[in-house]
Amino acid sequence: MGRAILAASLATTLLTSGAWAQRKTFTPGDLWLWRTISETRISPDGRWVVYTENWNDRAANAVYQNLWLASADGRERRQLTDGAWRDWSPRWSANSDAMAYISNRTGSAQIRIRRIESGQDSQLGQLAQGPLALTWSPNGDALAFTAPVVAKPSAAWAPEAILRFLKAPAGHPQLWVIPVTGADLSGATTPGATTPGATTHGATAPGATARQITTGDLNWLGEPAWMPNGQSILCEAAADPDPEHPLEGGEIFSVRPADGAMKQMTQHEGPDEQPTPSPDGSRIAWVSADAKAQSYVVRNLYVMNPDGSRIKLLTGGFDRDVARPQWSSDSRTIYFLAEDSGAAHVYLARLDGTVHPVTKGHERLRDFSLADNGRAAAIRSSATEGGDAISFAADLPDGVTTLAAPNEHLLAERHIAAMEEIHYDSGGHTIQGWIVKPSGFDQSVKYPLLVDIQDTPRAMYGYEFQLRAQILAAAGYALLLANPRGSPGYGEEFGSLLRTRYPGDDADDLLRGVDYAVTRGFIDAKHLAVSGGLVAAWIIGHTDRFSAAVLRDPIADWLIDIATQPDGLRRAASWMGAMPWDEPDQYVKHSPVYFARNFQTPTLVVGDSPAADEMDFALRARKVDSALVRLPAAGGPAVNVMELEAELGWIGRKR
Repeated sequence: MGRAILAASLATTLLTSGAWAQRKTFTPGDLWLWRTISETRISPDGRWVVYTENWNDRAANAVYQNLWLASADGRERRQLTDGAWRDWSPRWSANSDAMAYISNRTGSAQIRIRRIESGQDSQLGQLAQGPLALTWSPNGDALAFTAPVVAKPSAAWAPEAILRFLKAPAGHPQLWVIPVTGADLSGATTPGATTPGATTHGATAPGATARQITTGDLNWLGEPAWMPNGQSILCEAAADPDPEHPLEGGEIFSVRPADGAMKQMTQHEGPDEQPTPSPDGSRIAWVSADAKAQSYVVRNLYVMNPDGSRIKLLTGGFDRDVARPQWSSDSRTIYFLAEDSGAAHVYLARLDGTVHPVTKGHERLRDFSLADNGRAAAIRSSATEGGDAISFAADLPDGVTTLAAPNEHLLAERHIAAMEEIHYDSGGHTIQGWIVKPSGFDQSVKYPLLVDIQDTPRAMYGYEFQLRAQILAAAGYALLLANPRGSPGYGEEFGSLLRTRYPGDDADDLLRGVDYAVTRGFIDAKHLAVSGGLVAAWIIGHTDRFSAAVLRDPIADWLIDIATQPDGLRRAASWMGAMPWDEPDQYVKHSPVYFARNFQTPTLVVGDSPAADEMDFALRARKVDSALVRLPAAGGPAVNVMELEAELGWIGRKR
């Protein structure tokens, strides 16, 4: 995809020596100034793009998020909501005259409706449990949404006074419908009914009553989707995790809102998700992964008839994860996002099974959406763009219009460190990575190297703007950002190489990356640092070549991790290959704390978890130069700033 006008002007500015000399370097305090755009949604008529933009309130130590609206041609832009609250999940009505969204401005998550022409914005309903995802009916007279139904703890053996101390049974999100047409949007409350979260089917709303249309023990997940005729709603639903079948996922169901009649549309052991009906109602697209005993399985794109018949795999030879499928208005083509070798782009799939790239270039796109007229919206990040809202024609992707660039002014005032793409061999595989060079880079100078590991969760480094890397490089470090074995974006075989070997081979790949970086001539081999979670904790138990380490919320013991994570059963099956009582040695062999006898690297542990305490205990018991900084996960944006400041302070002690 071609560069936007903003990117071109920024590049021109970077070449102007006078402007460059006046630029400042990034600091951890810039995290307060950074703004993030999310959830770009283009209206069905292709005229408008709504998106959310979050901002940090330093005085309140809080992150807030509001709605913005831009014309798809980039000529108009205005803020729709403005306040110290969070708005999210904006969704357009089919005729583009209104949007529904979720907001916590009243103190709890509630659905709101905004009329585009009049600007009228009012709460729809008073839900006891906040909605999780929502979507409009085709004729705009109702919304379908998912919301939790809270289960109360009960036990015949327990005295009543003990009930509040019992672990509550898991609540099951259910599917609900609430009318919009004719509802009183003035905010007046209609008394006398129950709310989502109760055990009956009613819900009070100002001028409208929500109906719970599903019951039972299934968890209704993801975003619902109405069939074009408005007679049924598609949604993913999954049973609670089963220890005997830990890799099974949800199935696609069709639910009739009139009476709650339900039909299971897929019969597949792996997860089935993101149901998306074609505009003419002739087919349903969805994303699915097989239930393979692997650490990584590619998510493919499928289609079926509206009755669940004639299932067809469209991306069998594509070998990349499919996300956010969107139909063309003629129901012949499905557009989707996929990550590939550091980039993320839009692709299209034909019903004959052919797949073609739509966008290209060294950039990453996310939050893609498509209008009826073929106009698209997305968020783009590159080496010089910090996550901008853009629009483009799907058939002319080079004609990009930048709609919003909230970090434009900050980037224009800062030195942007250069990122050099590298490739090197490790264990018979080619590893892709990037070296981020320090500000004012000089090839004749030796710089300390920081290996920055992104492993919680496992994700792909790429061509996007890396604010964290820029802050660290501004402090005088060269950074190695690499995608070792097990990383997504390189196909199923590469991504699944780590089953029962995580961590292990991926750490070897990173160490080979250090060797490669040293050969470049500008790395000080006596000043190497490593920062990350599980893999960083593993590395300090297997080599003493690093002069400093920072462990950020590490996994110390796989047993504790699978016992405390919501997807623990899946982790046990995918990563360890067995439960701990069946293969205890497997857990010991890949849990960093059991290699504490080798700990020598001066290490800072950052976190407030049992794993952080484990690593701190082991380091102190081995009399290793170390420290523990307890930063609570819910400590607001100040925690992110303090973490970076602590990290820089620790690794810079002996430079």
